[in-house]
Amino acid sequence: MKAMEHAHFGHVETSALDDTEVVWESTSRLGDDEVEVQLWAGPSSEPDAEELDALAACLTDLPALDATARTALRAYLREDRYFIDHHVEECEDSETVVRLVRDAAGEAVGADSFAAAMRLSGVGLWLSGPSDGPPVVLDYVFDPDLSDQILAVKLARDGTVVSVDWES
Repeated sequence: MKAMEHAHFGHVETSALDDTEVVWESTSRLGDDEVEVQLWAGPSSEPDAEELDALAACLTDLPALDATARTALRAYLREDRYFIDHHVEECEDSETVVRLVRDAAGEAVGADSFAAAMRLSGVGLWLSGPSDGPPVVLDYVFDPDLSDQILAVKLARDGTVVSVDWES
């Protein structure tokens, strides 16, 4: 079936797709922030209720998904400081960098404080078919006005972290 009605996503149709495209988009609240959410599909995608239900469930508990992703972000940043160092050097005039450096009191900016300063900018949900990758991708940014760099936390449908990848 290349089209169906879903309680959360509404009418989802993939029959007219020639390439991977957004077939549904909305925003979701996380604390005080509005987060862009997109459902992606491709020509080989065939939406089914079980898959859409699982993806919708991720949005239902976005704060828990965010907490899981932030744990992975902290681990990634502890393992490899380059993302932190890049932003501290490149965004030195940012109010957030100034605060983080001040709070570090002469030490290197820590992974925990840096991860806490990052914002969830988008959630990508991927129907089977257009990508061999994980179906849930949370994009985190540090200061979107000064940097286009993203740490993408990729998760399985059950919320298990698959990877953290630096993208731009």
